[in-house]
Amino acid sequence: MAADVVGKLGRVTAAITPGHLGEVLIEVRQGSERFLARSSDATLSIPKHAQVIVVGSLGARTVEVEPTDSLRLP
Repeated sequence: MAADVVGKLGRVTAAITPGHLGEVLIEVRQGSERFLARSSDATLSIPKHAQVIVVGSLGARTVEVEPTDSLRLP
Protein backbone atom coordinates (compact mmCIF):
# COMPACT_ATOMS: atom_id res chain seq x y z
CA MET A 1 0.00 0.00 0.00
CA ALA A 2 2.68 2.55 0.97
CA ALA A 3 4.55 1.90 -2.28
CA ASP A 4 1.46 3.15 -4.16
CA VAL A 5 1.87 6.65 -2.70
CA VAL A 6 5.55 7.23 -3.62
CA GLY A 7 5.71 10.49 -5.60
CA LYS A 8 2.47 11.87 -4.14
CA LEU A 9 2.14 15.07 -2.13
CA GLY A 10 0.89 14.99 1.43
CA ARG A 11 0.30 17.22 4.45
CA VAL A 12 1.91 16.62 7.86
CA THR A 13 -0.75 16.06 10.56
CA ALA A 14 1.67 15.21 13.41
CA ALA A 15 5.14 16.79 13.40
CA ILE A 16 8.05 14.64 12.27
CA THR A 17 11.12 15.05 14.49
CA PRO A 18 14.60 13.44 14.43
CA GLY A 19 14.39 9.86 15.64
CA HIS A 20 10.58 9.86 15.79
CA LEU A 21 7.76 9.09 13.41
CA GLY A 22 5.11 11.64 12.57
CA GLU A 23 1.97 11.34 10.48
CA VAL A 24 0.97 12.52 7.02
CA LEU A 25 -2.33 12.71 5.17
CA ILE A 26 -2.10 11.60 1.52
CA GLU A 27 -4.80 11.54 -1.15
CA VAL A 28 -5.34 7.93 -2.20
CA ARG A 29 -7.94 6.79 -4.72
CA GLN A 30 -11.19 8.64 -3.92
CA GLY A 31 -10.20 9.89 -0.46
CA SER A 32 -7.35 10.59 1.93
CA GLU A 33 -5.49 8.22 4.23
CA ARG A 34 -3.08 8.70 7.12
CA PHE A 35 0.38 7.15 7.08
CA LEU A 36 3.16 7.08 9.63
CA ALA A 37 6.11 9.04 8.26
CA ARG A 38 9.75 9.82 8.85
CA SER A 39 11.97 12.38 7.20
CA SER A 40 14.47 11.21 4.58
CA ASP A 41 16.98 13.46 6.41
CA ALA A 42 17.43 11.99 9.90
CA THR A 43 18.39 15.41 11.32
CA LEU A 44 15.42 17.34 9.93
CA SER A 45 12.20 18.27 11.75
CA ILE A 46 9.09 18.79 9.63
CA PRO A 47 6.34 20.80 11.34
CA LYS A 48 2.62 20.10 11.37
CA HIS A 49 0.80 21.44 8.27
CA ALA A 50 3.96 21.35 6.08
CA GLN A 51 3.55 20.00 2.55
CA VAL A 52 5.74 16.97 1.79
CA ILE A 53 6.44 14.59 -1.05
CA VAL A 54 6.65 10.85 -0.47
CA VAL A 55 10.08 9.60 -1.55
CA GLY A 56 10.02 6.04 -0.24
CA SER A 57 8.06 3.21 1.34
CA LEU A 58 9.16 1.71 4.66
CA GLY A 59 6.39 -0.88 4.99
CA ALA A 60 2.66 -1.29 4.73
CA ARG A 61 1.63 2.03 6.37
CA THR A 62 4.93 3.91 6.80
CA VAL A 63 6.51 6.29 4.32
CA GLU A 64 9.65 8.40 3.98
CA VAL A 65 9.05 12.05 3.08
CA GLU A 66 10.81 15.30 2.19
CA PRO A 67 9.40 18.80 2.60
CA THR A 68 8.53 20.28 -0.78
CA ASP A 69 10.44 23.49 0.00
CA SER A 70 13.69 21.45 -0.01
CA LEU A 71 13.21 20.00 -3.50
CA ARG A 72 15.93 20.73 -6.00
CA LEU A 73 15.02 20.50 -9.68
CA PRO A 74 17.73 19.35 -12.11
